[in-house]
Amino acid sequence: VAPVTVYGNRWCGITQMTRRMLDRAGVPYRYVDLELHPEMQRRLRWMAGGELRNPVVDVAGEWLEQPTPRQLQWALARHGLL
Repeated sequence: VAPVTVYGNRWCGITQMTRRMLDRAGVPYRYVDLELHPEMQRRLRWMAGGELRNPVVDVAGEWLEQPTPRQLQWALARHGLL
């Protein structure tokens, strides 16, 4: 199981940028399309307190909502993934 999961939408530019960044860094991840998994969208919205900004990235249990590239890099480095 990959230590990183990206929850987002195919039409979301930030989601696709996040996925490209992980691909370039060689970090394995699982992608969950929220349009195909509305139950996850409801769960993430509940966890976020109602408003959800895509993507949500789970890095080894650390949840990042719409992280900047730098925030994502720091989280990956903290967990030894970079």
